[in-house]
Amino acid sequence: MSEGTRRAGAAESMADDKAVGATGALKLSVVIPMYNESARLAASMPKLVEYFSRQSYPYEIVVVDDGSKDGTPALATQLLSSLPMVRVISQQPNRGKGAAVKTGMLAANGAFVMFCDADLATPPSELDKFWPLLDRGYEVVIGSRKMPGANIMRHQPLWRESLGKVFTWLTDKIATHNISDVTCGFKCFSHSAAQQVFSRSVLTDWSFDAEVLFIAQKRGYRIKEVPVTWHDEPGTKVRIVRDATQALLGLLKIRRNYMRGVYK
Repeated sequence: MSEGTRRAGAAESMADDKAVGATGALKLSVVIPMYNESARLAASMPKLVEYFSRQSYPYEIVVVDDGSKDGTPALATQLLSSLPMVRVISQQPNRGKGAAVKTGMLAANGAFVMFCDADLATPPSELDKFWPLLDRGYEVVIGSRKMPGANIMRHQPLWRESLGKVFTWLTDKIATHNISDVTCGFKCFSHSAAQQVFSRSVLTDWSFDAEVLFIAQKRGYRIKEVPVTWHDEPGTKVRIVRDATQALLGLLKIRRNYMRGVYK
């Protein structure tokens, strides 16, 4: 990463975030990708409502439904109806979590834009740890389940933890550098960083996390990891052979895309 790239990324962030702050007034957008989540929402969405109902800053919740077939959009709308600003974006057909996150991040209006998983495996209150770092000028702050201080309340099955460790190791060798937990679904970006990064991302499968962090590092954004509380939520949609193969191919695609200038 060159000094010029780092300065360019910082300049983009400062200019765009000042513009957002001047026009209005949303401090935070929370993007939640969903696909056939109706069985989980009754447990998770009240926790989101409880946390954000206590916040004094203006925010919006952006739900992106990725082609659900189980009534997820309607149920999410119902469960979040007490919050002042909720948008539900529906896209058809199902395109993958990366595509849903990208849609929401680019549609968000907040000065800061966070995405989190619909099961709230990381409690929304962990966001409180992010604000001091965002206020200090970090453009990307991400949760980590693997660094000292993280609190894992319920572990994943051993095969999933092992797969995650292998993917993190491969990601560090092929794409990103010195990030302990690429795939934790609890990440916050400045508005400008979100626009600059996600407008360039192209991967839609589980490797999208590695891609957006790769782009962020290449563009010189300041990234900080924070240890978070996390628990495994039953009902994963991961299919080990298919998704592990796709994730590995995704890392190779990131390198290929970079060499071809896709992320410029």
